[in-house]
Amino acid sequence: MDRRHRGASVWGLGRKSPPLPAGGGSELTPLSVAGGPRSDPRDPPLARCPLRWSRSVAACRWPDPPGIDTARALPWACPVLTGACTMSPKLRILYLNENSSFPFDNRARREMGTLREAGAEITVICPAFEGGPGWDGCQRSPGRVSVEEYDGHEIWYYPFPEYGHSLAGHLREYAESLVWLQRLSWRALRRKGFDAVYAVNPPDLLWPIAAQFQVLGKKFIFDHYDLNPELFQDRFGDNPRAMRALPLVKLMEKATITVADHVISTNGSYRRIAIERCGKNPEQVTIVRNGPDMQRFYPVDPDPEARAMGDIVVGYLGNMNPQDGLDEVVEMARILRYEHGRTDIGYVLVGQGDSYEEVRAMRDAKGLGDCMLMPGRLPMERVRACLSAADICVQPDPPGGLNNVSTMNKVMEYMAMGKPVIAHQLKETMVSGGDVARYTATPDARGLADEVLALADDPDLRAELGRRGLERCRDVLAWPHQAPCLLSVFERLFPGFAPEHRDARPILE
Repeated sequence: MDRRHRGASVWGLGRKSPPLPAGGGSELTPLSVAGGPRSDPRDPPLARCPLRWSRSVAACRWPDPPGIDTARALPWACPVLTGACTMSPKLRILYLNENSSFPFDNRARREMGTLREAGAEITVICPAFEGGPGWDGCQRSPGRVSVEEYDGHEIWYYPFPEYGHSLAGHLREYAESLVWLQRLSWRALRRKGFDAVYAVNPPDLLWPIAAQFQVLGKKFIFDHYDLNPELFQDRFGDNPRAMRALPLVKLMEKATITVADHVISTNGSYRRIAIERCGKNPEQVTIVRNGPDMQRFYPVDPDPEARAMGDIVVGYLGNMNPQDGLDEVVEMARILRYEHGRTDIGYVLVGQGDSYEEVRAMRDAKGLGDCMLMPGRLPMERVRACLSAADICVQPDPPGGLNNVSTMNKVMEYMAMGKPVIAHQLKETMVSGGDVARYTATPDARGLADEVLALADDPDLRAELGRRGLERCRDVLAWPHQAPCLLSVFERLFPGFAPEHRDARPILE
C-alpha cells in the first residue's frame, strides 16, 4: 500500500526515526549470529550486540535465548547504545476479539494499523465465521487454526462456535470461544512473546485471560466497544428468566474495567460510565473516538444493481441486530411506497447480523422485495459502490439505554462519503453529526419517512448537507484526529513508544 495512505509522514502519527550513529551510512545492516533464533526486542545484551536497525520502526533488538520469553527483561531504553543513537525496541501486542472477524472490524483495523505504523508488532486472535476470512484455512488445518497475514498483521483464526442467538446459545458460544482464546494466547506467548494484551468486548469475559498475563508483567488494555448490561437488557429484557443473569453481566463489566491497566472509551458517555459506574481512576480512562478512515470511504462509480432500485436511493450500512432498528427501515419504506405513493424511492441495506433473515422476511411480507436490495456483508470495494449509489443515508437505531450513549460508525462513514444523513435524536449521534445531520421529530418509522421525503424532493439541500458533512469529517471526525489519543495510551504505559503524543487530547469530549 502506498505510504501516503497509511504512513506517519502524512498524518504525523508515527515515531520519528532517530539519528544514525556517528560515521554511519544511510542504514545499518543486520549482523548475523550463528545458530541464533529469531530476534526479540527485550532480551539481555550478549557480549556482542547484534543490532538490527529499521529507520521506520526505530527498533533495537537482541536474539532470544532458546525457550525463554524475556518480554519484560529490560527497561525501554537500550542499555548498550548511548549518545546520539537513541532507540526504542519494538512493542508487541496481542489483540483479542471474540465477537467479530478482524478484517470486518473497521475500528480494530484503524487502531492496530496506527500502532503498527508507530512501530508495534501485532498478533490478532479472532474467530473465523463461515464463508469469511480464515474459515477455509480452519477447515483444512488439523488443529482447526488458520494463521494468515492481513494488513501487515499476523491473524490467528479459530472456527466461530455458532449455537444460535438465545441466552443458552450465547453461553455455549462464549465457553467454547474462551477455550480457544486461552489456548491460543499461551501459544502466542511461547512462540512470539508480547508485552500487552489488547482486548475488546462484547463479551466482558476476556479479563481472566488478560489477568494471567498481568501476573507475568504484561499490560492489559481494554477497548470498551459496547455497554454489555444495556445490550443484555435490549436483547433479553422481555425474558424474565434471562434477566436473572443481569447482575452477573454487570459484575463482569466491572471486573473487566477494574482489572484493566487502561480503559479506552469510544466517547465521553462511555468514559463517565467507566469512572462513575465501575469506579475506574479517571487517569486510566482515555477517549479514542470512532473516526472514519478517509482512505477507505470515498465516492466511486455507483453499484449498478443498487442504483437500479429507484430514482432516489436510500442507503444503510452496518450491523443488522435487534437494537439496530432495521425493522423501522422496512416500515419506513412501506409508508413511503404505499401511503405516499413514492415508487421512485428504492433502498440498499448493506450488512449482516442476527436479524438479517428476519428483516428479509419482513421486507418480502410487505411487498418490498423489488425495491430493497439486501446483499449481506460485502467486500470494501462494493461497500463503497453501494454507498456511492445512495442519495440519502439513514441511521435507524432507536432510542434506548445502549443507543443513546453509543457512537455509531455509520453516521461518520456516510459523511465521509459525502452523503446527507438522517438519524434519531440520540445523544452521542448528535455529538458526531453536529448540525450537518437531519434528526427526526419522532423516533419511529414515520419520523424517518418525513425526513426522507424532505430530502428526496430537495436535491440542493442534499448536496449542501453532503458537502458540510464531508468537511466535518475531514476537520474533526476522521481517524487521524483520533489516533494521537490511542498513541498517548501506549506512551503512558510504555514510555518512549510515542512521546510526541503523550499529552494528546480528544477534539470532541
